Amino acid sequence: MNKKFSLLFLVTAISMTGCTTTNSAEPVQASPQPPKADYRKKLEILDRLENHDTTLSRMTEILAIEWQRLFTQENEEKLWDTYFSLTWNVRPDEKEKVKKELSTIHPEFATYLALQKQGILPAKSVTIKNLMADRNKENTGYLVKATYLLTLNNEATKEIQVELNADDNMETFNPRFHTVATGENLPEPQNEQERLRQEFILRALDYNVIKKMTYEEVLEMMK
Repeated sequence: MNKKFSLLFLVTAISMTGCTTTNSAEPVQASPQPPKADYRKKLEILDRLENHDTTLSRMTEILAIEWQRLFTQENEEKLWDTYFSLTWNVRPDEKEKVKKELSTIHPEFATYLALQKQGILPAKSVTIKNLMADRNKENTGYLVKATYLLTLNNEATKEIQVELNADDNMETFNPRFHTVATGENLPEPQNEQERLRQEFILRALDYNVIKKMTYEEVLEMMK
């Protein structure tokens, strides 16, 4: 009985070993490779949606929409932070540079700080009276002018005028605005697919472009 049981156990073990060996010898099926992303199609979407800003349109937008926020900040710290953000000087070293160049490069902001210390700012409300632009004398860009009407907390009114140059070269723009590229350089693409992918990533990081996309276009970007 014991011999029969031992023989049965041995046959079963050999059979199982054979099955295991056979199964392990079967080639492992490679996972299917996902299709390559069609970056040309994604870039076509960006071509349609991107803002093709000029220095004039950007400066006009700043003075028409953003600059007036400087007149309503409740304290000096928030006034500084608003100016840093508005002029794209957001890194610590850039902020320190603005403070050192306050009287030479940022004279308008120096007057706003003085008005804040005198208690004239913050204003109760701000409206823009007019906005105009002409080619500057050097013919290197535009001189953009804005006039703001401030209603103060004592209901008195005050006009503030701003004149800023917008150079034709977007890389220089205006000395008050920090336009030097920061961050690490990306590695050189090794082929056309890498080049398209890199261009897509750099251009697709603009929230103002993404929010204009249709649902189908967003899905295309995520492929």
